[in-house]
Amino acid sequence: MSSRKPREPQLQHFFRTRNAAMREVLQTAGKVLDRDASVLILGESGTGKDYLAQAIHACGPRRDEPFVVIECASIPSDLFESELYGHERGTFTDAHTRKIGKLEMARRGTIYFDEVAALPPNLQAKLLRAIQERRYTRLGGTQSIELEARVISSSNGNPDALRRDLLYRINVVTISLPPLRERREDIPALAKQFLRRVKLTAEAYDMLATYSWPGNIRELRNVIERAALMSDGKEIGAELLPLMNAPQLVESATRDQWTLDELESHYIRSVLRITKSNFSRAAEILGINRKTLLEKRRKYGIE
Repeated sequence: MSSRKPREPQLQHFFRTRNAAMREVLQTAGKVLDRDASVLILGESGTGKDYLAQAIHACGPRRDEPFVVIECASIPSDLFESELYGHERGTFTDAHTRKIGKLEMARRGTIYFDEVAALPPNLQAKLLRAIQERRYTRLGGTQSIELEARVISSSNGNPDALRRDLLYRINVVTISLPPLRERREDIPALAKQFLRRVKLTAEAYDMLATYSWPGNIRELRNVIERAALMSDGKEIGAELLPLMNAPQLVESATRDQWTLDELESHYIRSVLRITKSNFSRAAEILGINRKTLLEKRRKYGIE
């Protein structure tokens, strides 16, 4: 029997990307895998901040310990300390038994503060004390407990909403995730990852590539899963992806600074998709003759 240890998971197993900004993200994340430094992950909602936090944990030396999530935006203020530190029996009316807090549950693993900037200032102060002193006490208790877990946090807004002293503690290393609209070359691979057995048509891929994705990867996943449910089980066509309209197309072009050729190419693709490749009807909508449309189709490599 072989005594070789199983290969450690690599970040590339979690993220397959052709985007330069995402490659830089993975390079930075790779440098902190074996470190205990606190990490702050920034990015718009739906960009995969929690997924990156889990990947850092899974690929590091703490992988066999717990990964514990604290959803800062949803914890009621009056329950925050009990959730974080735990409490002893009899601490308050409903405390019939001892409760282990999430900091203690994490043991020597990772504690992940999701949307940490959502905490009000008074709770940020309590969190700071535990992180700064690396010790805490259960409510109603007297025993000091060591905080052994690594701290990873995330925020989808301006980190300036955090207390400066807390920010200094949790952002030893800051990683910023790019929005999906800035990594369009990854959309086909991400779509395939969510598809399983159903395939996308070329027109559907074109639609995914031109949409602005305000909800980022989370929105992409929801759109793909919904389309798969609505399809005949074999193929997903553009008609099942009601994503793009003219204002969004112009918005995307302005934001991403497309050239006129790029805008024209995307618009022609959208019109052909809507008309189901009826070139006569598409030419009529575009205000050009059919011959000119065919020439532009060849120019832009539209299939």
